Amino acid sequence: MTINYILRLYCCFVYELFIQIALWFLVAFTIIYLTDINASNHRYLFQFILWLSSGIYFILSWYHGGQTLSMRAWKIKLDLPEKNRLFLCVLRFFLVCIGLILFFIFYMNILFGAKQYLHDLMIGVKIRDVRIS
Repeated sequence: MTINYILRLYCCFVYELFIQIALWFLVAFTIIYLTDINASNHRYLFQFILWLSSGIYFILSWYHGGQTLSMRAWKIKLDLPEKNRLFLCVLRFFLVCIGLILFFIFYMNILFGAKQYLHDLMIGVKIRDVRIS
């Protein structure tokens, strides 16, 4: 794995953050407009709905095609085995959430460890470069 590949993984991570912010704006507007739930009165419920919307986006994207929008833009793909595919997508999402809390352990593994995200190593999934295959 070259520096170019590692840079593409981190750029994909930042691009995914921008997509998540847009998704959260859309979901927040919809929830506030349609219901009485908002961030000031129902803080934890509102945060849970935003987290759940992110989970649905990621799990469906990984399950159907192995790529999110940012992964398509940066030409990388998640290789999932056909057996237990949905379970692995859900497990990967929960490990990614834990990884965001423990950023240096999970995401710095790319630079100093196995050149792969720690949560992918834990569940035995690989991210591959689509341009090569």
